[in-house]
Amino acid sequence: MSTDVQERAVLDWRPTVKQEQFLSLSDDIDEALYGGAAGGGKSEMLLMLPVLKGWYKHPRFKGIIFRRSFPDLNRSLIQRSHEMGIYKALGGKYNGQDHIWNFETKDGPGGSIRFGHLQTEKEVYSHKSAEYNYIGFDELTTFTEFQYNYMGSRLRSSVEGLPKVRRNASNPGDVGHSWVRKRFVEPYKDGGKVLYDKRTKTYRIFIPAKLQDNPHLMKADPNYINRLYALPEAERKALMDGDWWAFSGQVFSEWRENHYPDEPDLALHVVEPFQVPYWWPKIIAMDWGFAAFTWVGWFAVAPDRRVFLYREYAVKKKYIEHWGADVLRASQYDGNIVKKILDPSAWAERGSPETIAAQLMRVTGWNDIAKADNDRLGGKMLLHEFLRWKPRPKKYVPAEGYSEETEQFIYRMRGSEAVEEYRSMFKEDPPEQNLPKLQVFNTCKKFIEAVPLCVYDEKNPEDVAEWDGDDPYDGGRYGLKAVDEFAHMSDNEFEKQCKFGSIVGDYQKDKDLNRLAQRMQEFDDAETIRPVGIYHSAGGGPPRRSWGN
Repeated sequence: MSTDVQERAVLDWRPTVKQEQFLSLSDDIDEALYGGAAGGGKSEMLLMLPVLKGWYKHPRFKGIIFRRSFPDLNRSLIQRSHEMGIYKALGGKYNGQDHIWNFETKDGPGGSIRFGHLQTEKEVYSHKSAEYNYIGFDELTTFTEFQYNYMGSRLRSSVEGLPKVRRNASNPGDVGHSWVRKRFVEPYKDGGKVLYDKRTKTYRIFIPAKLQDNPHLMKADPNYINRLYALPEAERKALMDGDWWAFSGQVFSEWRENHYPDEPDLALHVVEPFQVPYWWPKIIAMDWGFAAFTWVGWFAVAPDRRVFLYREYAVKKKYIEHWGADVLRASQYDGNIVKKILDPSAWAERGSPETIAAQLMRVTGWNDIAKADNDRLGGKMLLHEFLRWKPRPKKYVPAEGYSEETEQFIYRMRGSEAVEEYRSMFKEDPPEQNLPKLQVFNTCKKFIEAVPLCVYDEKNPEDVAEWDGDDPYDGGRYGLKAVDEFAHMSDNEFEKQCKFGSIVGDYQKDKDLNRLAQRMQEFDDAETIRPVGIYHSAGGGPPRRSWGN
């Protein structure tokens, strides 16, 4: 390939101002961290560094860029290295088996850039005999300090013109947040200052970057900023503002047990109990324990999709035969229990003839108990959303307004779904009428005590630290995960289910079988829904086909 074509391929790529600052760092600076906020163009910059520095031309150059897991590596760095087309334009040939680009230049073989992953700490030892001139860590906070330091020992530079550098990119958060912040950010949090480490006799620097520093992303994905607006406060500060101190203190700062004088009426999560209609769908979430609490929560979904934790049960040192029977007895008149979920560890084999789950099913007769979703970060984010009482901020709309040219650009870059998202930016959102989405009866004392005690985990700052007594929090996130999955159906279907629930609810009040039969016939004739799903009768009222008998 001609030099002209190669040069054009590189020149077509335009770094942002912040990227250029990072890319132009002297090779005498041993370590550098770029980033802070999401969307700063971090991954692409790590790919481009060996190109713009010309290292790839040297036959003895060896570089490697890491992500923590192979799936992350495959859908980010590997995919982007192909999409950009620059490596190929510069004479690179990709070896998919070894995940490595080998370069050919007009003067002969060039260097190589490999992609690697370190899912576990021991995987660093697969590199114990390797030597690299350039090591990049994409999303550095997903790695441990041991992994980073060990790979630093693999840096070598015995050839003039070749570097010995580590270049890193990351957002705040994840398991490595604390050590990365301490190493790069705390000494000078505004960044841009070269720091000297007397112990290691090396130089390092932090270059902060925000979403607004990447105009390319703002053009290709203008709605990205709105997705960040929708995050809880700490996550939003970390990813949007690059705030490395956002993950500290109380996690659920939006929690309100009592009204603050200057806040709206809806800023309240703890409410007086009321009679929950039997036909409202209900979900039972269970977090079992013996020395720790066994906690059970009953959640009801109202027609407007607001959720009420209307009952809890918490005991210690009670066997399943006892607490299982208690839970069954408490549930017998609830009606319309659509789902029962249990801590997934209850299915573990513990040397007994029956697992905890099997024992509970035998005691209660509930053979449909399902494993709870134990995604800790997803559960925490969901609880934030259910506790949110402030309306979402007005969404960002590009100052230039709708542009057909921008729409075509987005279509070429990201496809038809992204185009629909772009168009939606210019439609006004309907007002939110059901905030907060979770309210808790004041009789649920353990849950009410647990939520404000949740603090961030120092080892994984995006997660909630575990502590004695956190069982109601775990059970709560199990329940809300199941509620969210259950309530996510089409508006049409949900309205039909609400109508069915209203009919059954009226029957519970007036006991008029003739009126019930007439309304159910009209309901059938309208071909709305059958008596299954969100508002079907389960354990409460008469069977669907027995109306009038």
